[in-house]
Amino acid sequence: MLRHLNRAEEYLAVGLTVVLGILLTAQIVLRFVFELGFSWTEEIARVMFIWVIFLGAAVGMRRHLHFRVTAGLKLFPQNIRWVAELAGDGVLLFFCLALAWHGYELVMSTVEVEFRLRATGISMFWPYLIMPLSFGLQAVRLVMRHIDGSQGSQGV
Repeated sequence: MLRHLNRAEEYLAVGLTVVLGILLTAQIVLRFVFELGFSWTEEIARVMFIWVIFLGAAVGMRRHLHFRVTAGLKLFPQNIRWVAELAGDGVLLFFCLALAWHGYELVMSTVEVEFRLRATGISMFWPYLIMPLSFGLQAVRLVMRHIDGSQGSQGV
């Protein structure tokens, strides 16, 4: 059960990708076969695509797939290289937390002032919600990487 919870963002991203594919296929068939088109499908597809991208970033952090430039680390002696890696991850953690916080502020602004998507009338709360969720989860994944001791140099 814990293994599945640990991969929740991956399951959600895959599910949204499947629904997105079905939605876009239906839109293409409707447009080119039946000469019909619905603006709400494009709006929903755009929101789903944004969610898939941000969930993918969280999956990438969990799987250690984000790019790291490690060429500069080679300049340090092996015994202190970990300090530079830790400092880099500290900057990344700060970045993730800052974006999670600003994303939270953005989400809260949609509660204070009603801002809705034009075609569907969906509150912008939902498209914006992925920003604090994704960056907050990335921060958690980064901390977990250090707690688990699975930190390693993976770079480009």
